[in-house]
Amino acid sequence: MAEDRLIARARAFLRQEFPGAEAAFLGGSAATGAATPGSDLDVLVVLPEHWSPVAFVETSRFDGQLVEAFVYGPASLRVWLEKGRAAHRPVLDRLVAEGIPLTDNGLTHELAAQSVAVLAAGPSAPDSEEVHRRLYSLSSAVDDLADRGSQAARAAPRPSAPLDPAETAVLAWTVWREAAELALVADRQWLGTGKWLVRELRRHGDRYGLLSWADASLAAAAAPDTDVLVQQAQAVLDAAGGYLQEGHLRGHRPPDL
Repeated sequence: MAEDRLIARARAFLRQEFPGAEAAFLGGSAATGAATPGSDLDVLVVLPEHWSPVAFVETSRFDGQLVEAFVYGPASLRVWLEKGRAAHRPVLDRLVAEGIPLTDNGLTHELAAQSVAVLAAGPSAPDSEEVHRRLYSLSSAVDDLADRGSQAARAAPRPSAPLDPAETAVLAWTVWREAAELALVADRQWLGTGKWLVRELRRHGDRYGLLSWADASLAAAAAPDTDVLVQQAQAVLDAAGGYLQEGHLRGHRPPDL
């Protein structure tokens, strides 16, 4: 099986490059069975205590395949695990909890159990500053997209210069991403970047219809229906705390100014 070959290759990489590893995991598509011919191998390597402060990510090619090695000493691993959890983007926890162990010892089992528990518990509640920042950013992007007019208005002659369709498309996907992230944050769910954001939405349900909009937009030959997206984003705003523009303050304004 292809998956068995990938696991064997990851173990061979580990033996050659990091023979003293205390623990290691194979993550990503190679671990989930979704690997394609162009997929790389994501390998987390935990070094012995002697290398405790070491932390680096290195991309190389092994046996004809790209390998992205996430290499940490024990102390550095704890630091980076906490950073991911605090940012609501538990990349390393996902790699450990959903990956395939390449080692078999107490540390390997301990790390896996801890990451499984962390993912199941979900992220901590977002602070008000983060929520307000996200509300403001999405509100602003929604206003920009709504100002470009409805589907019917865009089809009608315009007295001013025509709208740039590339600007509209980029703005629409910006609204989509910010709405997806705010929906997850408001529901105390983990975040992801790129394809991992889509996977997090699929994992927890698409109650605002954002994934349906994305699927329909990519399948359509015409421009995406931004009116629907604006409505979906407004629903996210309402659920997360409401539209926010006037009164939003970034930084600190002295009371006597």
